[in-house]
Amino acid sequence: MNEQRVSQSMPLTITTRDGRTLRVRSLAAADAELLERMFYRLSPESIYRRFFIAAEHASPELVHKSAQRLAAINPRREVALVALADEHGREESIAVARFARLPHNPKAAEASILVRDDYHGTGVGRKMLELLLAEARAANLERLIFLTHADNTAMIRLATGLGVPFHGRHADGLYEIHLLLQPQATPVFEFVGTARG
Repeated sequence: MNEQRVSQSMPLTITTRDGRTLRVRSLAAADAELLERMFYRLSPESIYRRFFIAAEHASPELVHKSAQRLAAINPRREVALVALADEHGREESIAVARFARLPHNPKAAEASILVRDDYHGTGVGRKMLELLLAEARAANLERLIFLTHADNTAMIRLATGLGVPFHGRHADGLYEIHLLLQPQATPVFEFVGTARG
C-alpha cells in the first residue's frame, strides 16, 4: 500500500490507468472555486451518491456556500486531499478525499471521496484513498468510517478492496463501512451483495 504523504508545498504526482498525470495536495480555503467548478461537472447520480441530494435541489447559492464550507479545513480535526489536472489553461479539481474526526471519538473519523465522472474507472479513487489512509495513520486514527448508499457497489468495492480490515453493516438503505487501521484489527464481513429496495 502507498504510504506516501501529501503536503501543500510539495504535491505528489499520480498517474491514471489511461496515462493522465494528476497532482495531489492538501485542500486549501482558496480552493473553494475549484470545488464549485467541479460540482457542475458531476452527473446527477454522482451528486446524489455523494451529497445525498437531488441535483435539481442544488441551487447556485447552496453550491457556493457548500464549496466555501468544504474548503475551510480545520487542520486540528480534518484532512482533505485534492487531485488536480491542467485543463484548457487552468487548474481543475478531479477528485477530493477527506476525513474529519468525530467530536465524541477523536480516534475515529468520517471519511468520503468524490471523483469526477470522466475519471471514473481510472484508478484515481483507489490512489486517493491510499493517500488518505496514510494521512489517517499519521494522525493516529484507529478507524475511518464511510457512509454510502447500499446499492453503490462501486464505492463499497473501493473501500473494502484496499486490503484493510473492515466492519460493515446495512441500515435504512445505507451501507456503513469502518476501515480498521490498527495492525491487530480483524475484519468482520457483513457485506450483502444485493441492495435492499
